[in-house]
Amino acid sequence: MNSFCPFFNDQCHGNECVMWRNESCLIVSMLDLIIEGSSEKPQDELLTEEERMPISTHHSIYEETPECLKDATPEELALEMIEFGKKEFPDEEGRSGFYRTSHFFWESKGVSRFSLSPKDRLKMERANFLADKEITKQEAEQKRQKLEQEKEELPSLVSQCVDWARMKGLKRLTLTDIDAFLFDKELSVMKETKRVMQSLVNSQLKSKKIE
Repeated sequence: MNSFCPFFNDQCHGNECVMWRNESCLIVSMLDLIIEGSSEKPQDELLTEEERMPISTHHSIYEETPECLKDATPEELALEMIEFGKKEFPDEEGRSGFYRTSHFFWESKGVSRFSLSPKDRLKMERANFLADKEITKQEAEQKRQKLEQEKEELPSLVSQCVDWARMKGLKRLTLTDIDAFLFDKELSVMKETKRVMQSLVNSQLKSKKIE
């Protein structure tokens, strides 16, 4: 006589049931396997004490402090980075120039920020900050000095540019015209000086026209 099936709330239908395979109930067989498995020793208990230890207790996730970070202060590293940039990338300016300098400086040292301990990474970032700050300061001072020099040369540049414009038959100059004049004269000035030149040259061309 078939026994009662608690899963389908009916009498067991044997091989007529969709859960019947190889003369046994699949559901019952699965439950038997689960019960047998739970009575076995947990896999973790099969491991030695050392094998159960967290990996961080016997393998450091950080590299040993690089020698360059051991022996130098952030200030010293920043100065070294600045000199490295002047030597390797003398024509680079601005933020892109600093990032290039910083990247290749640390690469030349064999230092990767991703493998450093928090303490070492802090020293590295401090050196980057100081170098960036000093480079920005130096570039601002160089720009100020160049503008002062161009200011002294401005009257001569304006006079030459006015003559050039008249020779070309131009009544009013655009910044593109100013660039063309500077190219002809093989000169280079900052954009601030170009705008002042444009204003002064056009003013002189206009006053000459009125006369």
